Amino acid sequence: MQRYFVDTVLQENEIYTDLNIDTHHIFNVMRMSIGDKIEVVDKNKGVFIVKIIEDTPFKIEVISTIQSVESNIKVSVYAPILKGDKLDFMLQKSTELGAEHFYFYDADRSVVKLDEKKKQKRKIRFEKIVTEASEQSKRNTIPTIEFLGKLKSIDFSQYDNVFIAYEDVRLQENKKFASALNKEDNHIAIIFGPEGGFTESEVASHNNFTIVQLGKRILRAETAPLYMLSVIDSIYN
Repeated sequence: MQRYFVDTVLQENEIYTDLNIDTHHIFNVMRMSIGDKIEVVDKNKGVFIVKIIEDTPFKIEVISTIQSVESNIKVSVYAPILKGDKLDFMLQKSTELGAEHFYFYDADRSVVKLDEKKKQKRKIRFEKIVTEASEQSKRNTIPTIEFLGKLKSIDFSQYDNVFIAYEDVRLQENKKFASALNKEDNHIAIIFGPEGGFTESEVASHNNFTIVQLGKRILRAETAPLYMLSVIDSIYN
């Protein structure tokens, strides 16, 4: 059953009209009709089964509540701006794998540089990608997206642990990512670099970074967060 998000609080046995919902997707992509049922996540992250009772105006009736919860571990992904559509792929798959927040920072070796206008255009596109991925993977939440400055200017004090994947062992003895995870940590950040990798000053910019290895191979910039999120999911869930 297809899932959608609305910015309204829903209640069982109530009827709602003209919700902010993707009716184009419902009727033209999913080919649904009056009488069909869908899943809807409301403003309070409650999940409901609703029945379509009218198409114009769009009207639904809330039938029942579904018990559905997100993972207890909250993961924030810190990413540089990458070339082409690499971030589209990363956002979609990372959302499916449970990322809670996406923060884009200005990496020293980033090839792509965006002004504020372009960042806002990217944000609109990125938000559409994570919304669709959240619906497809039946999440209760949609990840947030924010653009930040340089890595050294970011405050990481809110996290129980901050992991940065870095292949150069001169700064610190690297740990295997899986063995570095602590199941007592509830809020963690994972950081990956641009196509050219991190500079030493970026890796050394915060004393609470845990430097980790991601296996024996060097992963692409858009692949590293997927690896990390998959390992987190296998250990915590």
